[in-house]
Amino acid sequence: MPSFFFLIYTKPLPSPAEFSMKNYINQTLILPVLLLLMLTGISLIPENLAVGNFKLRKMDIFADVRSGADSVAAPMDTMSFDSTAWLETDTSMQIAVQSDSVGPLPPKDSSWFGKVIEDYSPAQTGLNRFFDAVDSIRQGRTVRVAWYGDSFVEGDILLGDLRDTLQTLWGGSGVGFVPVTSEVAQFKRTLKHIFRGWTTYSIVKKMESHPQFGINGYVYQPAADAKIHYEGASYFRHTTHWNHFRFFYSAQEGTPFVWQQQDEAPQNGTLKQTDGRIKAWEWTANYPGTTAFAVRFPQPDGVLLYGASLESGPGIYIDNFSVRGNSGGPLKMIKPDVAQQFDRYQKYDLIVLQVGLNAVTNSLNNIKWYQAELDRTFSHLSACFPDRPILIVSVGDRANKIGTELKTMRSVPAIVAMQRDLARKHGFLFYDLYFGMGGPGSIIDMANHKPRYANLDYTHLTHDGGRYLGYHFATLFTEEQAKWRAARTQ
Repeated sequence: MPSFFFLIYTKPLPSPAEFSMKNYINQTLILPVLLLLMLTGISLIPENLAVGNFKLRKMDIFADVRSGADSVAAPMDTMSFDSTAWLETDTSMQIAVQSDSVGPLPPKDSSWFGKVIEDYSPAQTGLNRFFDAVDSIRQGRTVRVAWYGDSFVEGDILLGDLRDTLQTLWGGSGVGFVPVTSEVAQFKRTLKHIFRGWTTYSIVKKMESHPQFGINGYVYQPAADAKIHYEGASYFRHTTHWNHFRFFYSAQEGTPFVWQQQDEAPQNGTLKQTDGRIKAWEWTANYPGTTAFAVRFPQPDGVLLYGASLESGPGIYIDNFSVRGNSGGPLKMIKPDVAQQFDRYQKYDLIVLQVGLNAVTNSLNNIKWYQAELDRTFSHLSACFPDRPILIVSVGDRANKIGTELKTMRSVPAIVAMQRDLARKHGFLFYDLYFGMGGPGSIIDMANHKPRYANLDYTHLTHDGGRYLGYHFATLFTEEQAKWRAARTQ
């Protein structure tokens, strides 16, 4: 195969004779007593006491003694789409949730939350375009979803299983959009991804200057002899082959590069000058296409890359635009003109935004700042993708130990309510992932499930948890499709 396919001072112990001459028992007891007194004193320090720029965390050395086994939720015996416990709210007990409040306030009409996609478009027709496109796949239509997220979905957790299930139902083969570099390349089950010689710029990394960001919030600058290698993975049913490869770029002048598919000999190509615009270089083959593709840039002066796409249409493709640490606000750094240049190639039928994980804390007493940030982001998404349906997926459950008890962080339900209010204001679609997961404490149940569905940070999913929620979203979309079809026949 061609070479560019790579990759304390201690005091001496007293002698037995000295022990026989002197009793050291009292001195031996002094150290543990002093240690116990010190730890007890530390546990009395108030929570979030500020020392300079630091906040001290609450320490309670007697927590496990007081709480015992009752402080941790019992593990679930099973988890399935029908086993989630939904909170029913008595109308006489309903409390209006204010978007600047934080606390365990029961949401209005909670018996519906997490079971349906809430449609706040003016005529409640927000999913019509999407399902119209899905029904056109049989006539050769390619349907694409742009899914903006944070670390909750990075590495194709959740989205890998959702994509694979929907491709089984609706067609398509290939992972869709893939980045040039990745922090979680070894973590993915959808793709084998090797790269070398790239400088990565991100919307969440502070820097004095940077090139314009691409549609996924990144831009990649190659050094001499920079390489990328994409190879299909067999974990999922539809990620081994693809017959249409594209990468998106801008070039100040004509630039030579080398490309190779599978085990064939390398071939030379030239990128055309783009005059500041974003263009795509494409390769197409007959079915089943290839299982591996690589590109190399010997002298890449003036070239920027924005990502690639691996597809075998027609069918559905979910492009994972996850950015670790993204609270939603940094998306405003993607210029609407740039997003629309990409969309001329991709023609997205649904835009999804799933953020909020990085704003969830126990010390948050007012979320107006985050509401204002997301309000601007929602307006920006509308400018980037005019006339496209936009689905807001709320923050999911997140937990930690509050005092002696492990439970949902207090800001989670308030952020969910705020995200719903903003979706209503902007005429977007909305899905309550918090209640879709099972509501308060559900991430604890998932972490205690066998196999484990969530990590013990009580924040992120495992691959098994991603499969569970991926199937959950697939069921949600197919149920919404059935309702859409039924409404058309009335």
